[in-house]
Amino acid sequence: MSCPCQAAPSWQHMFAGVLGLKPNALKPVTTSDKNKEDIYLVDGTVSDQGPNYILAKRLQHWRAVVEFSQGHTISSNIAPSTATASVVHNAQFAAAYGGMHVFSPMEVMYAETSNAVMGALLVHDVRNPEAPANGKNKLNNPLQLFSYGGFHGGTWRCGWKMGTIGIPSAVVFYAKTYGLVAGAVTAAFVAGAANFVMN
Repeated sequence: MSCPCQAAPSWQHMFAGVLGLKPNALKPVTTSDKNKEDIYLVDGTVSDQGPNYILAKRLQHWRAVVEFSQGHTISSNIAPSTATASVVHNAQFAAAYGGMHVFSPMEVMYAETSNAVMGALLVHDVRNPEAPANGKNKLNNPLQLFSYGGFHGGTWRCGWKMGTIGIPSAVVFYAKTYGLVAGAVTAAFVAGAANFVMN
């Protein structure tokens, strides 16, 4: 299995160790049924969100799997990284979101975009009897419940684990935002020092 990080820009490979980037490649899990299908997993957790948040999301998935196995229709689609007020009020998260685009194909969505797409997926899951979310339809593996309607914003195809691109993304954002100011201050200091030495 090839790692999506192989397609990442060379600067990311050169600084991967310094930046703490970890490849986003987990070995597929093969189902134990007669189909022997490979299920691909992604580590999309960000430990900065805290253990309670991560546990709450796992509990949602576990509960959805139990209800689906009992024939209930379940709409539990994966949403992309979204710049909601509750996330970007934290300056570090806002900075990470501001620089995340350098880790292609990552795209941080506006709340309105995520709401519209996730709402449409919800209507599809509930109204379409052929939807994978319909409890009457059988899946080869319960984890497929979360993959069919996944609107992941690039997380599943990003070359690096989500938990490792936050700090480098924030550094890119700060360099882009304040780099011009720092360059101007440095140029002014050099010009001032040169003027002092010349006089």
